[in-house]
Amino acid sequence: MNRTLLTRGFVLMVGLLCAGLAAAAEPTPTTPGIRHVQAFDLPVSPYLSAEAKASVANAITHGDPTAKMDNATLLKALPELRRGTEAWAAGEVAALQERYPVTLHQETWNGVRVVRVQPRSAPTTPARQRLLIELHGGAFVFGSANSLGLMEAIPLAAMTGATVVAVEYRMGPEHRFPAASEDVAAVYRAALERFPARHIGLFGCSAGGVLTGESLAWFAREKLPMPGAAGLFCAGGDARYGGDTRYVAAALNDALLPHADGTLPIAEDLYYGDVDFRDPLVSPVFSDAVLAQFPPTLFITATRAAELSNVAYTHSRLVDLGRTSDLHVWDGLGHAFHLDARLPESQQAYRVMARFFARHLEMTLPVP
Repeated sequence: MNRTLLTRGFVLMVGLLCAGLAAAAEPTPTTPGIRHVQAFDLPVSPYLSAEAKASVANAITHGDPTAKMDNATLLKALPELRRGTEAWAAGEVAALQERYPVTLHQETWNGVRVVRVQPRSAPTTPARQRLLIELHGGAFVFGSANSLGLMEAIPLAAMTGATVVAVEYRMGPEHRFPAASEDVAAVYRAALERFPARHIGLFGCSAGGVLTGESLAWFAREKLPMPGAAGLFCAGGDARYGGDTRYVAAALNDALLPHADGTLPIAEDLYYGDVDFRDPLVSPVFSDAVLAQFPPTLFITATRAAELSNVAYTHSRLVDLGRTSDLHVWDGLGHAFHLDARLPESQQAYRVMARFFARHLEMTLPVP
């Protein structure tokens, strides 16, 4: 199988894992309040580029063997999943380094390992320099700053001219909540020694997007100044990914459906353990007091992504509270689609991200 097929298959796999692994429960037409949805054929969206159409078709054709794994099975497969992720991502990162003019630096900030991505387009004047902190995806159980982290940190560093640090935060099952939030806060404190808060942005994809929201809640609790902007990509403010699209995406991706009452085990449980998912440090969407402190926030998602409902709800809460919030939705694509930087739609998404951070961190984008 060639690298392109691996890329497209892996993006689907990440989407299914980070959307959650659920126990099946078939709703019946007679259950009050339950809509029984009949099977139908869903074509590839006509709005997609040729490259994206091929990617979606490939994902449908090849499927994903992890789609119906429960957490016990996932736990057994986790060592191999981690090794496979790192090996596959190494080739993706190498290709990105050939495409984008950046240098990588392995560092430790406040006791936490990070990868500093330094774009050659970065301003030389300190007053014009900006910092973005990236939090990788992987359901809080796989992936790393060097793999999934660099896959979005490298393009965004090059397209913004900002220094990006990808954080190697602690994950489950070896560590439990709030270990990752504590690590992000440690890196953020180190960042505040080098940059004013208004010149720092925080972002992540999937579990990293969830962690971005959780970190903002953690900063509020610790009385830290809020960063100048944040990006919750392929994630919202509810760590359980609730709403309609939780069910719709499971059906579209041939994954196990959540129970009719909305309860479901998810891969992230291996990190969270026994937590209250309405605790704002876990799911900030349930606290207006926390959301009211959020900086300008950008959401990136797609119509075949399980998090769409969660994202839309979080965006609506921020808007209702008078906060600045931008929502961008791509038709016909799935969870974490922008990790395949070859897609024209992914390049569109990175341009949206770059312009958002440029606007709110007061920086000038490099000339393409």
